[in-house]
Amino acid sequence: MNEYNKILKVNIPTFEASFSVTNFGNSIPAVLQSILNHEIDVGSGFASSQFVPGRFSNAIQKTTNARHAMQVVREDMNSSFVLSLDPTGSATACRGWRNSSYNDGPQVHIEDRIREQFGYRGHWEINGLWVHVYLSLDDSVCPTVSEHSHLVPRHTSEWNLRCLSILPTENVTLNMPLLICQLSDAEPVFGEDAPHIVSSIVPGSWLVLSSGNGLRFKLYSDSVSVDAMQTIYSEYSMDLISSDAWTCSF
Repeated sequence: MNEYNKILKVNIPTFEASFSVTNFGNSIPAVLQSILNHEIDVGSGFASSQFVPGRFSNAIQKTTNARHAMQVVREDMNSSFVLSLDPTGSATACRGWRNSSYNDGPQVHIEDRIREQFGYRGHWEINGLWVHVYLSLDDSVCPTVSEHSHLVPRHTSEWNLRCLSILPTENVTLNMPLLICQLSDAEPVFGEDAPHIVSSIVPGSWLVLSSGNGLRFKLYSDSVSVDAMQTIYSEYSMDLISSDAWTCSF
């Protein structure tokens, strides 16, 4: 996979404000009511579509360069998320990620490394357009990996997702049906869903998955230069994204 399609390039300092204006405008009450009704705005380039059970996955590679005062920060992260929703209603998932971060300066030198993998088993059901997935830890799905250079976080034993099948209507890069998911409960204290989330594809923060071989994302964040930019590349994977895809860069 040597070719990637650039699908987004935004200016980080102004993105949050412009995003809010574009999607909410003067309709805050309507947006809040939509949330209460468990609806979601998937953006002008997507439409909800009929859900078809199957195997859905993504792999993410993220590189971050930042500077704060005299500190130089670099982070390299790889993750993968594989979700299998069987037509019988059974569900399994395997997620993994590895992260190396460095914070270097005249007086502070911090290095942190994390490698994690967890398997889950449960069931799914449909409620309207939503697909609700209920998962509990099960290391028979994939072996548990828990390696930390510092403190070991306490993870939640259950993941409850609400997912929506969407079809791109304008995006020429993402032109196949996607499954977007969010944790339907309160966010975990450790934010363990964060390595698997891609922002800016649809409004909000979602796991963005695809059937077939899955989706690969490359994310670059650079706040070292004067014009801080974030660039996201995406590609439908040429080969099947395996449950241990997080162990390798691509």
